[in-house]
Amino acid sequence: MNSEYELKRRSSSPESPPHRRRRGESSNKELKRIDYVLIYELDEEEKDDAKTQEKNKLRNKFKEAIWEEGLEMQEDEITDSKNFDKKNIFIKIHVPFERICTQAERVAVEMNIRGLSIPEDPPPSYLEWFYEFERKHLKTDNEAKKIFTIDGRSVERYTVDSVATTFEKEKMKIFENHSDVNTFFRPALRCFLANDILINIDIRDEADRQNEPLNRKGLKYMLMEKIFLDAFIMHDESDIDPMEEEEKKKKEREFGSRFVIDDPPEGKKLILPDTRKELHESWLRYRKYQPLWKIRNYFGEKISLYFAWVGTLIVSLWIPTLLGLAIFFYGLYLSIEHNINNTNQLNATDPLTLTKSYVERSIQVIRQAFDNKVTPYYALIMCLWGTLFLEFWKRKNAELAYRWDVDYFEETEPDRPQFQGTQKKRDPVTQEEIWYYPFKRQLFKFMFSFSILITMVFFVLISVAMVILYRVYTAVNLCSDPKICIIVNALVPALLNAISIMLLGKLYEILAYKLTNWENHRTQTQYDDALIIKLFAFQFANSYASLFYIAFFRGINYGKDGIFGLGEKYTDSCGTDNNCMAMLSLQVLVLMIVKPLPKFLKDIILPWLLKKWRLRKICRGKRRVDDTESAQKKKSLTLPDFLERERLKPELGDFTLGEYTEKVLIYGYLMIFAASLPVAPLIALIVYLIDIRVDAGRLLWWYRRPISTIAQDIGMWYGILYVLNVIGVISNACLIAFTSHWGRSFDETYKKLLIVIGFEHIVFAVKFIIRILVPDVPRFIQRRRRREKYQVAKILEAARRDPNINPADVVKPKEPGEKHQKTSYLSSEEKSKLLENNMELRERSSMAENSGNIACFFSISFIFRIMIYLLKRCAFLIANRIALIFEIRLVVL
Repeated sequence: MNSEYELKRRSSSPESPPHRRRRGESSNKELKRIDYVLIYELDEEEKDDAKTQEKNKLRNKFKEAIWEEGLEMQEDEITDSKNFDKKNIFIKIHVPFERICTQAERVAVEMNIRGLSIPEDPPPSYLEWFYEFERKHLKTDNEAKKIFTIDGRSVERYTVDSVATTFEKEKMKIFENHSDVNTFFRPALRCFLANDILINIDIRDEADRQNEPLNRKGLKYMLMEKIFLDAFIMHDESDIDPMEEEEKKKKEREFGSRFVIDDPPEGKKLILPDTRKELHESWLRYRKYQPLWKIRNYFGEKISLYFAWVGTLIVSLWIPTLLGLAIFFYGLYLSIEHNINNTNQLNATDPLTLTKSYVERSIQVIRQAFDNKVTPYYALIMCLWGTLFLEFWKRKNAELAYRWDVDYFEETEPDRPQFQGTQKKRDPVTQEEIWYYPFKRQLFKFMFSFSILITMVFFVLISVAMVILYRVYTAVNLCSDPKICIIVNALVPALLNAISIMLLGKLYEILAYKLTNWENHRTQTQYDDALIIKLFAFQFANSYASLFYIAFFRGINYGKDGIFGLGEKYTDSCGTDNNCMAMLSLQVLVLMIVKPLPKFLKDIILPWLLKKWRLRKICRGKRRVDDTESAQKKKSLTLPDFLERERLKPELGDFTLGEYTEKVLIYGYLMIFAASLPVAPLIALIVYLIDIRVDAGRLLWWYRRPISTIAQDIGMWYGILYVLNVIGVISNACLIAFTSHWGRSFDETYKKLLIVIGFEHIVFAVKFIIRILVPDVPRFIQRRRRREKYQVAKILEAARRDPNINPADVVKPKEPGEKHQKTSYLSSEEKSKLLENNMELRERSSMAENSGNIACFFSISFIFRIMIYLLKRCAFLIANRIALIFEIRLVVL
C-alpha cells in the first residue's frame, strides 16, 4: 500500500479517553466529515486460525478497494462500552468532494442552478388573510425569502422552487453554492451517494466474477460473514441531544466532582449547521406543519414523502371526523330515547345487580348508537372521501416531486448492485449494450411467488376457521361453568389466533424477502414494490379475515346442518339479538385502539428501558477504576464517545415499510368498515397525530440514522390505497344491505341486492367523474415544468460556450421592444443539413400527417362501434338479470 494511504490509528480507552466533541466538530484529525463508519474487533487481527486469517485477508482487500475508489479512511481504537475488556476498530470513511461529484454524475442527480429561484404565486385577494395566518402560525417549511423582480418592481416572496438540471462536473459553476464543498450536497444526498459507492464495491477477481456472477462480495457480504461487525451512517452532532444530556446527568449523580468533560483544543472545529436542533424545534410541535424540506434535506425523499403523506391524511381526516362525531351523537340520542323506557322499568333493589344492569344497558346503548338510520349516507360520504383524498395526494405528490427535482427519478434510477443480467441487448434510448434479465424467466418467478402468496393466505384463512371451530365446539360442550367458559371460550381462542398469526407472519416474512431477492429486480423501486405487495397481501388477510367473518358470515342460520356441518346445535350467533353490526363495531373499535400498542411498546418503552440499562452498565463499569489511580485518570471518566453512542443505538430497519403498513391497515379499517364505526376517523386522527411525532423523535434521537433513499412517489402504496377504496365500496354496500339495522328492515333478498347494486354503481360513477375532473398534476406545476425546461435548455447552451456564464443573465426578461431569440439546440453544421433537407422533411411530414389522420379516423370509428356493441350487450344482460330477479320472487311467493 502506498505511504500516502497509511492507516492512522488513535487510542480511545479509559487510560487515554477521547474528548467529547461538540456540534460541527469532525471526529478525525483532518476535520473532515465522516460519511460512513465500519467496525471490526481488534482481537481478530491477532488470532492465527485459518478462518480468522481469511476474514483478515478479505477485510484488507475491502480496505484496498475503498482506497482505489478514491475514499479516505482513518481508524480509531475505541473501548467497547458493553465490555471494557474488548476493543473495537472504527474505520471512519470520508468521501472527497471530487469523488462524490463523480458519483452524483453517475447517478444523474438533479441539482439547483444558481440564481434561478421561482417565487410562490400570490394568493387571491380574498384569501390573503388566511395565507398570512397560515404562514405566521402554522407553516415551518418555507425554505427562504428572496427579492424577486416582478413587473419591473422588487417584491419579497418565499421561494417555492429552484430551476434544476442533471449534475455535470464540467458545468460545476452554473450550480447553486458550488464553491462550498461542505454544503454543496445536502446531508441526505451525501449519505445516499456515499452508501451507493460502498454497496457497489466488489472485491472479487475478474475470473471469480465470470465463474460465479451471482456471488457478489461487497459490503453486505462482509457484514453477513461478520468480517465487519457493523456499518452505519452517523447522525450530525447537535447541541441538544436528549440522550446525551441524560447520560451526563446520570454520571454526575454517580461520580460527582470526579466527572469532567475534556473540551477540544481551540481551532479544531468544523462548523456545520445544527440540522437536528432545527428539526427538533420545528418538527416536534403539534400545532405546526411539518418542515418537509428540512426533513428531505436530512433524511431523503423517501422518508419525507412518507411524512408528507401522513400529514396530508391527517389534514383530510378532520372533515370525516367531525361528520362521524355528529352521526355518532345523533345515533346516541336515538339509542337513549329508545332505551329510556326499558331503563325506567328496572325493578332491581340490590345495588350490585342494579349497577350491573346499568353498565350492561349503557354498553348496549353505545353499541346501538353506531348503527342508526343515517349510517348509509355516512358510508357513502366516506367512500367518496377516499377518492378525494387520493386525488388530493396525487396533486400534492406531483408538487413535491417537482420541487425536489425527483419527478423523473425512476426513468434514470441506477440498477441495484444485486441485479444480475444474463443477456445483452441494445438500449433503445442510449443505443448502448446493457445487461438484462429475460422477461420469460422473471414471469415464471412471479407466478411461483404468487402461488406461494396464495398458499400462505389460504393457511391464514384455515387458521381463522380452526379458531372459529374451536370456539363454537367449546361453547356447546365445555361452557357449563361460566368461569371455565371465559378461559376456554375467550382466552384460549384469542391465544391460539395470536400464536398462529405470529408464526405464519414470521414464516411468510422470511419467504417474502427470499422470493423477492430471487426474482432479480433491476431497480430498488421495483424491488420495494414487489416486496410491499407480498407483505401487505398477507397482512390484509391476517388483519381483516375475522372482521369479514363477523360482518357477513357470523349469525347465518345454517339449519339442521349447523356450522361446518357439525349439527343443529352448533351455531355461531352474534349475541341474544343476533346484531352482528354491533359486534363488528365493537371489534373494529378494539382493533383500532389495541393495534398501535405493540408499536408503542417497541418504539418508546423498549428503547427507554434499553437506554436505562445501558447507562446502568456504563456507570457500574466506570466504578472499576482503581482509587489509587492519579487524579488525571479520575478526570478521564467522560461521556462515551460520539461514535460509540451512535453504535449503541438500535437499528431502525426498513422504516417506511413498517410505518406505511401500520398506517394503511388503519386506513383499511376506515374504508372497508366505514358503516360500522362513525368514530373511526377520530381514533385514526389521534393515532396518526401521536405517532407522527413519535416517529420524528425516533428518527432524530433514539435510533441510528437511516440510509437516505431517493423516491419520486410513495410507490406501490398508492395502488394498495386505491384497491382498499374499491373494496371499501363493495364492503360498505353489503354492510348496509345485509348487516345494518336499516338494511335488515327489508325482508326480501332481491331488495337487498338492488341496494348493493345501486350503492356501488352510484359511488363508482361519482368516483369516476371525480378522477376525470381533477387533474393529477396541478396546472401551475405543468406551467413551471415547461418554463424550467425552456430555461435549462438556454443555460446549458450558454454553458457550452462559456463555462463561467451567470445563469441568471441568460434567462433574464427581455427589455420592451427587444426581439426574442429562440433557443438553438443544433450546431451550425446540423443547421445547414437541416435546411438542405427542409423540403423533403415537409413532404414526409405532410404524408405522415395525412396517413395518421386516416388511421385515427378508422380507429375512432372501430372503437365507437365496439362501445355501441358493449352497451347493447350490457343492457341486454341487465334486463335479463332484472327479469330473473322478479321471476325468482314470483316463484318464492
